Amino acid sequence: MDIEDLRKFIVVAQYENLNKASQYLSVTTGALSKVVKRIEHKLEVQVFDRVGKHIRLNQRGNKFLLYATHLVHEADQALSEFRGSTAVYNVTVAGPSLLLQYYLPTLLSKPSFVQTHFHVNVNACWEGKALDSVSKGGSDLAIATSFAMEEREKDPSLHHISLGSSTYVVAAAENHAAITEAKNGALTSQSLYGYAFACPDVSPFCGIKRGIGSDGWRDDKVPRSIRYRCNDFGTLISIVRQGLALAYVPDFIAKSHNLTSVDVLGYDFYHTEHFELVYKPSMASGWLNRFVDSVKSAIS
Repeated sequence: MDIEDLRKFIVVAQYENLNKASQYLSVTTGALSKVVKRIEHKLEVQVFDRVGKHIRLNQRGNKFLLYATHLVHEADQALSEFRGSTAVYNVTVAGPSLLLQYYLPTLLSKPSFVQTHFHVNVNACWEGKALDSVSKGGSDLAIATSFAMEEREKDPSLHHISLGSSTYVVAAAENHAAITEAKNGALTSQSLYGYAFACPDVSPFCGIKRGIGSDGWRDDKVPRSIRYRCNDFGTLISIVRQGLALAYVPDFIAKSHNLTSVDVLGYDFYHTEHFELVYKPSMASGWLNRFVDSVKSAIS
């Protein structure tokens, strides 16, 4: 079965829409329709159900998709094992925007990327979607929290490497009144309540509320005065940087935006996130396994 047909099939399966898939692949819908027909002829079964003008991947199609992604993945890695250093590879990295901004520059500086030519596609999305994308062959790498890895069903095809962790801190602009008060020692929970907080509507990693608060703060233990609810994390940081509010954010976010951490007396529930690089290993010694080995060596 032709690898390029399988590659196109995977895209059609992801979109379940010939028009959108054809736009992504820059081919005609007629050409994609022929690809699907060739595959179904080879398999002697239908992999899509036709529902009016739409198509839906059926149970047999979902099973075949697993085989197709595995075959394309192995073919790509086998080719990259034997091609010369001048070969160019398309690499897709998926994950939440905040994690991509923090980890991607470091990952792209690894020897496997420096010594080989890559076209990198960055897919900023919630971590659940990023993991699904790696599982289904839409992405080569994903960056996600260990929480997301634990929440999804066990997938033996996915491997992961720990990239590190981040402890959340109460962050403020340098000119915020809380910084002046905290110079004489940490803030008490009572004085903390006197300052406005900016809080995200949902977790900036998974897009849903997790725990007591969407940012991990235990409001049931130490209540806050939340005056800003933001569905955009960039706007939340802008509010904090202007000195209008405090926020509970990962320490690398506070550091990258030159925010100051504020200690709170009597608060012993500080939230920590662990981050993982997720990938599908290959039998071939292609670029992906070489890249993963370089990451492991750098961490160990």
